[in-house]
Amino acid sequence: MSTAETQLLELLKDRSFKRGTFRLASGDVSDYYIDGKMTQVFSEAAHLIGETLYERTKDLAFDAIGGLEVGAVPLTTAAVISYHLHGRKMEGFWVRDKTKAHGTQKLIEGNLKPGSRVIILDDVITRGSSSVKAIEGVRQIGCEVVLVVALVDRLQGAEELFRTHGIENFQPVFTIRDFGVV
Repeated sequence: MSTAETQLLELLKDRSFKRGTFRLASGDVSDYYIDGKMTQVFSEAAHLIGETLYERTKDLAFDAIGGLEVGAVPLTTAAVISYHLHGRKMEGFWVRDKTKAHGTQKLIEGNLKPGSRVIILDDVITRGSSSVKAIEGVRQIGCEVVLVVALVDRLQGAEELFRTHGIENFQPVFTIRDFGVV
């Protein structure tokens, strides 16, 4: 684990990890919760997230990085800033949960071009259904998903779901085991 990842994990544990009874976006009830946004929008963590995502993706051939709103917006921003600081231009995007009803009526925000090779980001993955919405959104305009990256995988079936959708390359930065939950 890199120094940035070690520091990021400590921030996630301190700022985002909670014990109790929680209903998840998947509908499941859990005795712990990871509120990724509590860490993602903190200055120190945003920098660490960007560097971590850069290090994990820099050697791949891809054109854009993003994911489903709202969770992927700060991740995308952190990643594209890190790419810029390392001298590489990178497009960011996010997929709306549903097509915007006003203005340009877009499903995807950002300058994502049809045919692009993309990386899908997510903060905390349980079953992976939010990431699948993003995958389906970019595929609608002819993009190829080369990797899905999650900050935390709750190890409840996301990798298997991705395989059923033709995604073989899934890489969590951390799993729930890193938080002491098995």
